[in-house]
Amino acid sequence: MVGLEALSMQGLPVDKLLLTRETEDQLADLAGNAMSTTVVGACILAALVTAKNLLKGGNDSQTYESKYDGEDHEEQDMQVDAAAPLESGPSSIVGEENLLQKSLDLSMARTSSFLKLLEDANRSKRLCTCEGRIEMTTRPLFRCQDCGGSFCKKCGGRPEHNPEPVDSSTRLHPSEFAKTLKSILPMCISLTNVTKDLLTRLREESSAAISDSLWSRWCDAVLRASSSELRFVELKRQEIWSVVYQSPSGTLELLLHPQQPEWRLYAVPNADEPANADIRQTLQYPVGRLVCKDDLLKGQWQFALPCSSTISIKIQGIGELVPSWEARLGLVGDEFKNKLVHSKIKISVSHKDIPQLDRDISGIYDLLDKCGTANGALHRKAEIESSLPPLFMLFDPHRTNDAEDCFVFSISTRRLEYLESRPIICKLDPTWRQSSSDEEEVVTCCLVSKWVSTTAVNIKVKNATQSLTRTNPISIAICWTRCLFQYPREKLKYTLNGRCL
Repeated sequence: MVGLEALSMQGLPVDKLLLTRETEDQLADLAGNAMSTTVVGACILAALVTAKNLLKGGNDSQTYESKYDGEDHEEQDMQVDAAAPLESGPSSIVGEENLLQKSLDLSMARTSSFLKLLEDANRSKRLCTCEGRIEMTTRPLFRCQDCGGSFCKKCGGRPEHNPEPVDSSTRLHPSEFAKTLKSILPMCISLTNVTKDLLTRLREESSAAISDSLWSRWCDAVLRASSSELRFVELKRQEIWSVVYQSPSGTLELLLHPQQPEWRLYAVPNADEPANADIRQTLQYPVGRLVCKDDLLKGQWQFALPCSSTISIKIQGIGELVPSWEARLGLVGDEFKNKLVHSKIKISVSHKDIPQLDRDISGIYDLLDKCGTANGALHRKAEIESSLPPLFMLFDPHRTNDAEDCFVFSISTRRLEYLESRPIICKLDPTWRQSSSDEEEVVTCCLVSKWVSTTAVNIKVKNATQSLTRTNPISIAICWTRCLFQYPREKLKYTLNGRCL
């Protein structure tokens, strides 16, 4: 087919186009490989006209076969014998009297040491992005001595980090840990005693200044999320293991951090809220959390009241001057090519403002310019607390608004997936940037929420014991197939004539 024919088959008016200097290949490329509706429609109409005599009308008594070969064929509806036996080895089963009724328990099936669970989670976590969710690389692994990030020999190099070898002999395969974790976790949970009176009392006790409009919508979202049944969805193996429970109005996520395991509750705003509504910005962060104490379900619940506040902190650059990330990139502008920043930063917080923070951020932070993150501006607090995760100060760009790019304090430096949020202790003013000045600066620090504790709220395991008795084997098979997709196999015990399905 020549180029003009290809254009014609696409329904293009070749007689109205000025095509004089194009080659045949160029005309074929111009036509493309798609079929327009004009061509497809013409083909369909031609097929219908050709096969008109074979088409069966709505009141036609003849079948297609009788029209095609001239022989009469009786129409037969497919009949299914409901009492047909289901072959199962040497015997077959017919009727409900042959079924044995047992219970399907969706609560915890096994118990395990909480410390051992965290240890196994740490041994089986992902150590390189190339491992994905379920794989384990056979290449040598390394861990950064500064930021704690890990990577394999092939994927390492950019950023450079400060690597040291990792002993892979103690690792646990993720499939084994996932099987154990599923047997320990309940499949359906809910929160108890979360009421509007409780939230109002927490607001009054904390003296939080929240507008009535925002408070009303926030309360409604929290009550919807906490009153619904949250059901197990998936396990996520990343830098740390996480377990996701969901309902139409909320999400509950268990993070198995080796030093700070916790549950985080997220609420879903109403679908009719505008895309840029303030309630959507507020609910991107967790509305509640439970830091686990000696057990997965033990601890004290805290709620993040939507009370944004500011405090003033002092920042001073100390240590030697090193090239900034702009200078390391090789930018030749006068303001960049010789730009220097301090290798250490001293943060000071007033004693009266420390209780407002979720964690004290005072201290000296070392610049980790070889450990990646945005603008190469990762800092780690030098004072290490063994019982708490390391604290970082890093530059956290906003997804769409450059004016909101700012430095934040957090325990997480990993790259986030879509719709994930970083746990933030506080944010610095968006206008603050690193510099070579050694003078002490007073910088505004923003707290996105206020955490308040309560002893009234608990996690309740739903003892969803369901009867699986059915009137015929087909229903049993359908129910069993659904359960296989929803629940771990070791939790399903159902026998038919003494045989375990």
